[in-house]
Amino acid sequence: MDKIFNPDNPVMIVLSRLFDLILLNVCFVIACIPVFTAGPAMAALYTVALRMADGEFGDTAKVFFSSFRKNFRDGVILWLILLFSAAFFGTDLYIVYFVLPAEWALLQIPVWIMLFVVASEIIYVFPLLARYEQNIPQLLKNAVLLSLANVPLTVFIAVIAGVMTDIALHNGSYLVLFFSIFLFIGFALLARIFSIFFKKTFERADDKGV
Repeated sequence: MDKIFNPDNPVMIVLSRLFDLILLNVCFVIACIPVFTAGPAMAALYTVALRMADGEFGDTAKVFFSSFRKNFRDGVILWLILLFSAAFFGTDLYIVYFVLPAEWALLQIPVWIMLFVVASEIIYVFPLLARYEQNIPQLLKNAVLLSLANVPLTVFIAVIAGVMTDIALHNGSYLVLFFSIFLFIGFALLARIFSIFFKKTFERADDKGV
């Protein structure tokens, strides 16, 4: 029995890591309930996930809510900026496709470019907020620069999010499945996976003095 419950036992290590992810996911879901707090919640999510990528575990809830409080103001502002930007350009795209005549179709090009910028901001800005002490303009600028310097990673994350969203919206069974997974562990698991890549990306940027 001592061997089974030994904290160095591989099985116990896996179970401990799994529990940390579940706890992290619960913290994130709770912190997102008011919706406008999703920004600081994502910063806190990545604070813990990047910490895990560095090999640091334990005190998951404590670290999460400490980061949540620390980044609350900037996180809320960034989230509202990006949310309204996405809504604005999404509305523009709807108008181009369904309201304007066909000869105006080329207008979709700059709109898609701006939507890419907004998506890039959402992907990178909250991990940046979690890791660095920067003001909001610097965070927004560096998020775009990192997205352009790491196009494969940007596309990889965007495609995963896009494919899952598309599948869920077109199939009720998958919608229920994805909802259940993300309510249980999905957000934390994806953040943990993405943080492996973000860690390397940030280290390269640091080496270049970006």
